[in-house]
Amino acid sequence: MSGAHTYYLESPRRDAPGQGSMLPFVIAIAIAIVGAYFAFKLYQVRQFEASRSEGIAVEPVGPPLTEFELTQSNGEPFRTSDMKGKVWVATYFFTTCPGNCLRLNQNIKYLHNLPDLQEVTWVSITCDPDNDDQAALADYAKRWEADPERWIFARADMDYTKRVAMGMNLQLYRKGHQDFAIVVDKTGKIRGMYDATSKSQCQRLYEKLLEVEAEEPPKDLAVHDVEKTTT
Repeated sequence: MSGAHTYYLESPRRDAPGQGSMLPFVIAIAIAIVGAYFAFKLYQVRQFEASRSEGIAVEPVGPPLTEFELTQSNGEPFRTSDMKGKVWVATYFFTTCPGNCLRLNQNIKYLHNLPDLQEVTWVSITCDPDNDDQAALADYAKRWEADPERWIFARADMDYTKRVAMGMNLQLYRKGHQDFAIVVDKTGKIRGMYDATSKSQCQRLYEKLLEVEAEEPPKDLAVHDVEKTTT
């Protein structure tokens, strides 16, 4: 009983004016500190993103390109004009990317190795040309055991590469890209865009490639080939 008696004697002292009223103030201070912490972390993330990627250019870099030429990792040119009559797939990446590029290229490697896609050419275009020179691209190709005849790693200067991406209806920044695989048919027409980091989208990509591979090549190309072989 003495314990209960002591409790009631001390209770008014604990609830004295000025002490209980401090609780909302303390809670408000705690909320403000937590809010400031998360705001600072958000600022850090935004600063990091700004440091690793360019913002959208204020001035256009030039008109979109649907016909273009890039430099392969072996120094040879890659020209879209040479791809007439062939099915090819374009993707964007950069060699130091630790995230989505790895998943994207793992999926490309799987598709690249499928027996029924042996006629498809894969063209991986870097969006970090300052660091991804020919040697870096060649090392990266070896890492993925890419067939140099069917999986090409290519580059150009950044402004030109942006124009190439614009021609595919994509936005591109330095070390910043969309994860689409763009299917180009035998006539040079874009036939589909698929998220190459997604398993279900890669299945759709596979089905589209089988479809366009089964199509006849352009008639003018067939005529040209006949003329070339008979002369």
